[in-house]
Amino acid sequence: MRVLQGIDVADMTRFNPDRRAPLWWGILGLITIESAVVLTFCVSYMYLAAYAEAWPPSGEAPPLLWPSINLALLMTSALTMFLAGQAINRGNQRGLALGVTTSVLLATTVLVLRTLELMAYEFSWKDHAYGSIVWAISVFHYVHVTSIVVGSAVVAILAWRRYFTSQRQIGVVVDTNYWYFVCIAWIPFYLLLFWGPRVYGQ
Repeated sequence: MRVLQGIDVADMTRFNPDRRAPLWWGILGLITIESAVVLTFCVSYMYLAAYAEAWPPSGEAPPLLWPSINLALLMTSALTMFLAGQAINRGNQRGLALGVTTSVLLATTVLVLRTLELMAYEFSWKDHAYGSIVWAISVFHYVHVTSIVVGSAVVAILAWRRYFTSQRQIGVVVDTNYWYFVCIAWIPFYLLLFWGPRVYGQ
């Protein structure tokens, strides 16, 4: 007969803010899976571009100004999220609230600018391969920015209510790690969508 042995967990805390928390590994798994999706989009874009007669079909590369501003805003928001995390490590609840709120406002600005960009596209997702991959990547990342805005807005509200402490901050850690991923994911997409036509179009 098999005898099950128990483990005394009375002294274990549920406030693990680092890799000892199961949720930390959960978000790492999610980021790993979505990184594979980002890589698949990048490879698909380069494959389609390499075999296209003209890339983009119009022969004109997309403008760089507003996408570059979006990149700067996202990188700045990653910095303010980092500062927010450092603040709560020191027990500075106001610094956490200000940092997360600033990040949410910056990412919301990105969403507004990206919405205007998408509305200005002169091609549909079904017009050609270029249109399909550009719309797929654009919407993919747009949805992810929307998700971090919504999720981090909840974190910001809780932060202003002084919910998080230096011990109880796993929610902040997980939210921050995913924020970093979404911001960094824009770098290869930015290079492909806005610099790629300048390389493959020559």
